[in-house]
Amino acid sequence: MLFILSIFIFVGVLEIVTPYLTRKTTVFGVSIPEPYVQHQQLQIFKKHYSMLVGSIAVAFLLGQVLLLFTSIQEESFVLLSFILLYVLLLISAGLYMFYHIKTKKLKTQENWEAHVKTVYVMDLSIREKDEVLSPTFFALPIIITLALITFTYMNYNAIPDVFATHWNAAGEVDGWTEKTWLSVIEMPLILLGLQISFFIMSKGMKSAKLQLSAQEKEASANRELQQRKYGSWYFAAINYSLTILFVVSHYKTVILKDQTIPYFFPLFIGFIVVSLGGLTLLIWKLTKSNERFDDLHTNETAAADDRYWKWGILYINKNDPSLLVQKKFGVGWTVNLANKWSYIILFVILLPILLTIFK
Repeated sequence: MLFILSIFIFVGVLEIVTPYLTRKTTVFGVSIPEPYVQHQQLQIFKKHYSMLVGSIAVAFLLGQVLLLFTSIQEESFVLLSFILLYVLLLISAGLYMFYHIKTKKLKTQENWEAHVKTVYVMDLSIREKDEVLSPTFFALPIIITLALITFTYMNYNAIPDVFATHWNAAGEVDGWTEKTWLSVIEMPLILLGLQISFFIMSKGMKSAKLQLSAQEKEASANRELQQRKYGSWYFAAINYSLTILFVVSHYKTVILKDQTIPYFFPLFIGFIVVSLGGLTLLIWKLTKSNERFDDLHTNETAAADDRYWKWGILYINKNDPSLLVQKKFGVGWTVNLANKWSYIILFVILLPILLTIFK
């Protein structure tokens, strides 16, 4: 139960600070001309968003803590906690849209773009300093999973007619599956889809466009390099920890016929620690490298790309060959929906899941 609470607290804190993690030239998915990034009203919008989300998160958290002193069963507590987490995320999304609209309205009413000089900032030498991990590094997990699938079929006749596929927090089996040619590779197949997606995204990150500020060029370049470097490391950490979790679980239960794996939960905890800890490190690195805009010398600003964004969330630009672009709200990347590879990623991720659902 305490583990579930820790996840809720982490997500809650992340939602509260999200407006302050994004580039300062982007507020609630809206591009802000550099001379206006310190606008008082924008700071008020961010503050109100964080206070509202924080108040709701604290209320939900207190409710869960009080439940710990009741006789509620663990399964019911976990279910309720995840429901509250999803409600919190829905409320956060609603507040984001509310302040997205208000920020666009403020920008239009004060006609900021008419009072600034738009420039295009480029520095081709930055790519020479790029430390993004090579896609080859992401190919090894794919090879391991393909080998596991091959080995599974080589031992198909020795696999039990019914084998475990789900465990509770104590490592006890609470779900079984009948043996078929598809069910015996269900877990590796889902893993393979995720690994291929990581591989494609690693290539996309390598070629992602650089977004530089007109008046904070050095700081913005540093942020770009930091996000790409540590972002690729984070993807790799998630990829390898997922591979360990899935491969060990599949090998022990399907190949070795060991239906009880008491170490499944510790492995899962390890994956969560890697996921949340890696994200924390990434956020910390980016926060340290963010532009400050404390001393503006001109009315220049880098060119904005708002016309290619829908609600500041969906990026659609057929003139941009990039597969990945930085999010306009929060930390991380999103796909360019005008790039055919984005749909290949979605297809690769969803196909194994659909095959297991409709098998």
